[in-house]
Amino acid sequence: MSSIVLENVSKAYGDKSIIKGLNLTIESGSFTVLVGPSGCGKSTTLRMIAGLEEQTGGLISIGGKSMNQVEPGKRNLAMVFQNYALYPTMTVEKNIEYGLKNNKVPKAERKRLITEIAETVGLTKHLHKKPEFLSGGERQRVALARAMVKKPAVFLMDEPLSNLDAKLRQQMRIELIELHKKLGATFIYVTHDQVEAMSMGTQIVLMDGGRIMQEDTPHGIYNEPRNMFTSHFIGTPPMNILEIARSGGILSETPHGAKFFGFRPEKAKFVPEPGLAREEMLELDAVLSSRELLGSEVIYKAGLAGGQSVAVKCFDCPERSLEPVKLYVNKEHLFFFDAQEQRIPADGSRAGVTVPSIGSTA
Repeated sequence: MSSIVLENVSKAYGDKSIIKGLNLTIESGSFTVLVGPSGCGKSTTLRMIAGLEEQTGGLISIGGKSMNQVEPGKRNLAMVFQNYALYPTMTVEKNIEYGLKNNKVPKAERKRLITEIAETVGLTKHLHKKPEFLSGGERQRVALARAMVKKPAVFLMDEPLSNLDAKLRQQMRIELIELHKKLGATFIYVTHDQVEAMSMGTQIVLMDGGRIMQEDTPHGIYNEPRNMFTSHFIGTPPMNILEIARSGGILSETPHGAKFFGFRPEKAKFVPEPGLAREEMLELDAVLSSRELLGSEVIYKAGLAGGQSVAVKCFDCPERSLEPVKLYVNKEHLFFFDAQEQRIPADGSRAGVTVPSIGSTA
């Protein structure tokens, strides 16, 4: 078992608090992604799990054993950084072998492990090259191979793809997903990129200000955001959020305590949804002000009365002139939030939604 549990973990530097009473369980064998804006505490959390940072308070356990007094090298973890940290004077083979030699693994076993790992990550033909003769993706594979050869129970990855170009990042995301399935180990991955988080993670932990804003599956965090931060961080473009008071009475009914409402850009339509009665739709008068053509997608920005604006995302749709339009949203796709920016259920449509307070991992 390689599940990881953080109980009331905190981290402060002097009087500056970075992590505040963090409670988190990372299941064995999961691909858990810690995601959030810069400075949210995700890398600090990862470094505390690794033992590279000592928590100010709380308990960290791996496989049911407390790690509070266990040094990094004895936690059965392997860490992959964004800068690869390869030895430039050593070949790929020697870079992979280095840790095994330090651990006094017999030569024949070292050779077997290197051959096996090199084949797994596609480095067999590069074993005798030095890092300067490798591409960015190949160097990243060397860093992964060096971690894998230790056969750790847990892989910790701190923005490992951030130095790669967009095409290579996409390729490496697929390779990491396949690698996770092949190894069956626990992966903990830190990124600020929601695309990486949504495409790779089996579990996503969204953080801000040293707190967990929501912990969920990719499907859950997108379709059932528990607060405005989550709804606005996850999604491209992010969810449209409007103040009810500035919306000119377009909503006849709202849940008690609702101050804001929102909807995903792809839920706004230029024509009414077939079969819906007028009272089942939200109708918005808007003026298209800009458009982005993204292949099969077109994203419009539309201004509303009261100075608010929304994004509209449509697929394989004809290009529209920048002019006044009507937008239609099925009311079932509306989300409501209170003055504290916490999710509240829409009348009847999401009566079963529970909305834990910020910081909860429930």
